[in-house]
Amino acid sequence: MSSDVAKFGDTASEIEQDMNSTELIAKDSVMARLKLETRPAHDRIESVPFSMMMQEGRLPRARFAGKLACWLAVHGTLEAAIRECDDDACVAVWRETMARTSHLRNDLACHGEMDMPPAAATATLKTVGWLASLGARDPRALLGCLYVLEGSKLGGTILRKCLDDAYKCGPEALSYFWASGTSPMPDFKAFKERMELALTTDDDRDRVIAAASGMFDHLTDVLDGLLCNLDTSGAESEPAPEGVCPFGHG
Repeated sequence: MSSDVAKFGDTASEIEQDMNSTELIAKDSVMARLKLETRPAHDRIESVPFSMMMQEGRLPRARFAGKLACWLAVHGTLEAAIRECDDDACVAVWRETMARTSHLRNDLACHGEMDMPPAAATATLKTVGWLASLGARDPRALLGCLYVLEGSKLGGTILRKCLDDAYKCGPEALSYFWASGTSPMPDFKAFKERMELALTTDDDRDRVIAAASGMFDHLTDVLDGLLCNLDTSGAESEPAPEGVCPFGHG
């Protein structure tokens, strides 16, 4: 077995063990409920073959740059809304080290020409508008959206090698996928602990879970838009093995 394959297997196993550890948490905890109750929305985004094309090295580089641009708009809006609000739970959960807009700007500058279909641009604008509206009326719920993006760091440990193999760009052009270093697990475990401490009522948890499902749905629309005019034959996604999902939520 090659060292790369071995490392891939170790990473997938580590993610699986971490995500399964939520089963040891009380079933009504926010993290256990997030994993369980967002599953339908998670399955929808997993069914979009965009991430599979990245894994298989079949995504045109300009379209990958388009995806980075979409994600930059989403991250920028969400991070600013959480950073600038005075909600106690958001203040307790947020750490500036979680911000990834600077990574996205760096990577976008490294990948040259950008190809963003109008459908993807429209879906991104809708996502940004939804986040801004949610932040204005219920900033605490934004923590559900943050959960979606934080979990994606886990899947990013798989995608970063696939993307480097495809584009021969080196880790310096994939800094978004290296934002938490070699392993995002310590940061994600600390995030889970802060979420549990900050969200203690059923009402808080209900709102955060609804927002997380909404975030998955909006990002599904963005990825659908990014597939416009691409040949997706042979890339139809099937449910990924536990711990191997590019979105990192098992």
